[in-house]
Amino acid sequence: MFSYRRLLLLGFGFMGVSLLWGIYNAYVPIFLQAGRADYSSTAGVIGFGMGADTTGFIMTLDNIAALFILPFVGAYSDRIWTKFGRRKPFIMIGAPLALVGFIGIPIFLGGSLLLFMGAIFVTLFAMDLFRTPVVSLMPDITPSPKRSQANGMINLMGGIGGVLAFAIGGILFKVSVGAPFYFGGIVMLIGCGIVLLFIKEPKPKSVEPVEGKPGLIGSFKTIIKDNDKSALYLLGAIFFWFLGYNALEVFFTSFAVNVLGVDSGEATFLLAYFSLAIIITAPIAGFIGGKVGRKRTMIVGIIAFAILLAYGYTITTILQVKIMLPLSGIAWSMILVNSLPMVLDMAPQDRLGAYTGLYYLASQTSAIVGPVLSGKIIDIFHNDYRTAFIYGAVTLVIALFFVLPIKRGEALEMVSGKW
Repeated sequence: MFSYRRLLLLGFGFMGVSLLWGIYNAYVPIFLQAGRADYSSTAGVIGFGMGADTTGFIMTLDNIAALFILPFVGAYSDRIWTKFGRRKPFIMIGAPLALVGFIGIPIFLGGSLLLFMGAIFVTLFAMDLFRTPVVSLMPDITPSPKRSQANGMINLMGGIGGVLAFAIGGILFKVSVGAPFYFGGIVMLIGCGIVLLFIKEPKPKSVEPVEGKPGLIGSFKTIIKDNDKSALYLLGAIFFWFLGYNALEVFFTSFAVNVLGVDSGEATFLLAYFSLAIIITAPIAGFIGGKVGRKRTMIVGIIAFAILLAYGYTITTILQVKIMLPLSGIAWSMILVNSLPMVLDMAPQDRLGAYTGLYYLASQTSAIVGPVLSGKIIDIFHNDYRTAFIYGAVTLVIALFFVLPIKRGEALEMVSGKW
């Protein structure tokens, strides 16, 4: 039975995961570049003095790991059943291990690069071990007609995690470089603990042996061979709009520090405007997607986000940032909230984990290419971080052309119209 209470409890897991990634993406680029002669940074931060392109590559390591782990973990979790369920065992192992790696990042800052990178690798592997199973719990406990609304609530909780990362993290950073990481790791572990304690996984009607059920590769082959290419178009759109999103997420703090002249803590705090807008509008975006159609809602979001990113190139004041980031958060929520439900409603019921994995296959491939490409463009333009905004706007326009031909993916009870 559908329950908003259960979704709220599941949302604590999303909140913890989003908080941890928000802190990781905000501060690790600063740690990597601090110490470079032409890079402005908060006094007292002893980093490794790397260039923007090298930093961009390192920031893709989480996505490279995710590309090889997330899709296969999602598909594998479809095909097992244990006394703890099929998704929970991955959370039970991954969350504590992620905490250990995450708090190691500031501990090894300014010391051995090998140990610093080791802490990053442990964090990335552990987070990827349970990310897809956590996401797959949403469609497990939610019927098709409610998935946009459910994803809106889940993203609301994720947005709260983002605000905690950027607002409280920014304050804690001024106290201690390590404080945001200790805070983020503990909140992530508590959020995952709530999921383990209070979410009861529905047992599948039948549990096939691992060898007998189609997995990730089989699902992808089905999508390619399907006469209706809607699922393939949607995966392409996901790839391109995440290029735009990652450009903003990875390089905004560097833009704010080097172009606007703010310190690292304030730069991170500004990103809270983006996450706060997602918190406020994610449930509304889900409701709109459920009423007027997911595709229509996403198209409006894509166009708006592209325009706002293009505007970002012209920004010279903090006031402009405080206008642009909330509007961007609204536009992004219209895309994000409705895209995963579209993927899931193209999936057979027994392959929800596999199709969640395909969603991540597209988004993580994008996240691998994005920071490296945008970082290289920034280097070509003499470390002009504003160019990341133009790059992002172009990728959103390309994503729009992939969305237009999509014919499936609305809620199963919705009567299809002409899109």
